[in-house]
Amino acid sequence: MVSSTFARRVAALAAAITLAATGCTTPPPVIPSEPAASSTRSAPSDAVSLAELGFSHGPAELWLPRSITITQRVDLATNVTLVVISPSGPELAQWLREILPAAGFTITADGQDSLLFERDHWQGAFTTTDDDLSALSLRSDRE
Repeated sequence: MVSSTFARRVAALAAAITLAATGCTTPPPVIPSEPAASSTRSAPSDAVSLAELGFSHGPAELWLPRSITITQRVDLATNVTLVVISPSGPELAQWLREILPAAGFTITADGQDSLLFERDHWQGAFTTTDDDLSALSLRSDRE
């Protein structure tokens, strides 16, 4: 059974991601990165795809650490969200800074271990808490 404290933390984290993804908060400083050429889009040896993690939706070339531990998930055609307890938020933020451009994503904002990024019709947000939780949310404009 999930404790009410944990559930409140997850809800607050999901709300923060939604606000960040929709631009309803003060955005972190913008540090644009150029996406790598599509010919370099191969998964690192220590990475897994969303599909390998059991997701039916989301960008095929979004890779996460093989050691990732996900506690909560949403898997919809227009919204994929992961609440993560391992690796730590700062470690996962650093991973994403390195992996996202190689997968063709552009990081549009980066600050305090929170990121905004996009590729094609996918927009993503990543944020962390002081409680060793982090969350990754991906939204699609598909109609």
